[in-house]
Amino acid sequence: MNEYKNDKKALTQWDDQRMVGDMLDTAKHIATSYGSFIIEGSNPQIRQILSTNMDETVCDQFQLFEQMQQRGWYQVKPAQQPDIQMAKQKFAQTKSQLL
Repeated sequence: MNEYKNDKKALTQWDDQRMVGDMLDTAKHIATSYGSFIIEGSNPQIRQILSTNMDETVCDQFQLFEQMQQRGWYQVKPAQQPDIQMAKQKFAQTKSQLL
């Protein structure tokens, strides 16, 4: 019973930033899980349902991200052109090794 009271008190102390951040983390986790389930699924209808759900979750996640960014709660460093080129080369190299 004491643990419940402590958990309830902790939850009431969450501010908007912490709650939205938790929602963002949850959406990321759910989207990752959907991806895993889609890859492992063998039924085309279920794969389609999961894919649709994942798309919706990814959209929700991005809206949460945008809200956090607009409020200054999630700062992202803009990618520099050399970093973009390096990432392209890295993924092109990985792709060529896999084919």
